[in-house]
Amino acid sequence: MSAPFAVELRQVGLRHAGGLQALDQVSLQIAQGEFLCLVGPSGCGKSSLLKLISGLWQPSSGQVSVAGQDPRQAGARQQLSFVFQDPTLMPWANVADNVGLPLKLAGVPAHERSERVAAAVHLVGLEAFAQALPHELSGGMQMRVSIARGLITQPAILLLDEPFGALDEITRQKLDDELLSIWAQGGLTVVFVTHSLAEAAYL
Repeated sequence: MSAPFAVELRQVGLRHAGGLQALDQVSLQIAQGEFLCLVGPSGCGKSSLLKLISGLWQPSSGQVSVAGQDPRQAGARQQLSFVFQDPTLMPWANVADNVGLPLKLAGVPAHERSERVAAAVHLVGLEAFAQALPHELSGGMQMRVSIARGLITQPAILLLDEPFGALDEITRQKLDDELLSIWAQGGLTVVFVTHSLAEAAYL
């Protein structure tokens, strides 16, 4: 029997409480290890789709599955991670503590947590800033911390909601390259939301 798709949507609809139909009859299959960009203008439903895949929202109709199971189960098992548009870092905590938060919440022992944090921080090139506070970092560096935090649980699926939209073009290009490099190391399925056609084509 073949492995399930990383993400599968079947005739999914989403209607908000006010009656607005945000999504209608969406069907989509994302293969394991695929890098998929969702591109479109603001308000077209990209972020809504990502929230359905993550299990943060529930569809009004249809079915969403992640690795053959309910998205909430996948999230509970740390099989997927969500990187938001804003870094959402704890301002009082240094880089290492921000990155390690998901492991701490999961009860991972301190010694194992330390090793995995060091590896994740190295992956995004912030070894020299592990003890820095968020306000001491540039916007691009803060997004790297957010990506490292998203990768710390070693998820099978990484969801990113316009993570580089507020950054300058040079920093954005560099982080696009870093994300592609991380993905190219194998195994990770990426769903990346953007309103930039150029970014979507490049990725």
